[in-house]
Amino acid sequence: MKIKVGDCLYEPLSQNNGEVTRIISHPNGKLVTIRWRVEDHLPHDTEHFYSKLMKTIKKGEIEYTAGPEHESEENPS
Repeated sequence: MKIKVGDCLYEPLSQNNGEVTRIISHPNGKLVTIRWRVEDHLPHDTEHFYSKLMKTIKKGEIEYTAGPEHESEENPS
């Protein structure tokens, strides 16, 4: 599994829905920017290191879904 721009994330604890908006290189690793959309609130952006984000997904703290343009790559017909 690779996180790519356009992929969707869900955080069950706060019930936030997020979308990966960009991935940039950083001297300490890749930085992933996520735009969170919370019901009845303005969207807000957060930045996470790629490796930490992968760990939270593997632990089950955040649920990952491939974006619409990447689903065909993961599930070839």
